[in-house]
Amino acid sequence: MTPSRLHDDYEDPRLRRRSRRIVVRIHVLVRVETDMKETVWEETDAIVVNAHGGLVLLAAKVASDKFLTIQNPANGMEIMARVTGLGPRFMGKTEVGIEFIRPAPEFWGVKNQPKDWASAASKPRREPQNA
Repeated sequence: MTPSRLHDDYEDPRLRRRSRRIVVRIHVLVRVETDMKETVWEETDAIVVNAHGGLVLLAAKVASDKFLTIQNPANGMEIMARVTGLGPRFMGKTEVGIEFIRPAPEFWGVKNQPKDWASAASKPRREPQNA
């Protein structure tokens, strides 16, 4: 995949992410567990990605802080992720923010990755500071 464009908000320190986001459509399979404890697979797309997760479109009902499994059929990779937020719903699908359980810049199969993706896999996760 070749990224369609890069977000300009990376330069603003207030909006900076752990790794630069790319707007690109990548076909993925998502496995979620329903309220009835049934496993459901959904074919969908990620529309914004970075080395730490992304934004996927899901028809399946999910909640913040729940875990799901995401698979990239283009390279066969699979990783567990946590739902970090729910966005607007449009045409039967919700924008779902996900965070990988570990940085995985190779997961998306993006060519010409931003420079900060290469170092993301080697950096330890930041722990929240106590106030």
